Amino acid sequence: MKKLTSEQLNRLHDHLLSNSTNDALVTELLDHLACEAEEYLWKGYNFDLALAKITQEANKMAVKYLRDTYQHEVAMTDEQLENASLDDIIFEFRNKAYGAYDLRQSYPLALRNALILGVGLFMMLMAFLSGMAQGSWNFLSTPGLMWMAGVSGVAYSLGTWFFRKAPHRYAVPA
Repeated sequence: MKKLTSEQLNRLHDHLLSNSTNDALVTELLDHLACEAEEYLWKGYNFDLALAKITQEANKMAVKYLRDTYQHEVAMTDEQLENASLDDIIFEFRNKAYGAYDLRQSYPLALRNALILGVGLFMMLMAFLSGMAQGSWNFLSTPGLMWMAGVSGVAYSLGTWFFRKAPHRYAVPA
């Protein structure tokens, strides 16, 4: 796919500024317009024709509508800002639907599950190697208890991941 030059990006940026785009929205819209322009270039259009098609769609009315919608749906009120988390502040003027916001929200749970899974697998490996070295296996011995603790940790972390990822697939109908 063809990439836009800095001069072409500046022309798109100037178009947005001439259509009364505010600073919070200009980077978001510039990204969308640049992707659309690159798609037109890939189809064989020259940049001037692509710019004409884009500016026809991204006219003053469309930019005004997007700005109003963006401010209404994305920006936080003063009351929300007082009670906001760091993630909410970082994503204030960004689209939260892309997935990065959800990833940041679920990061502590994912980190905890990864730690429990890693410790559980390590305990299972140590118990298995100890059992192999002894030549016998007893669940009431230290290696057997380590094995059971490791299996429990692995089952917990995988179960938590599974039921968090697909709760709607296996929900009991009401």
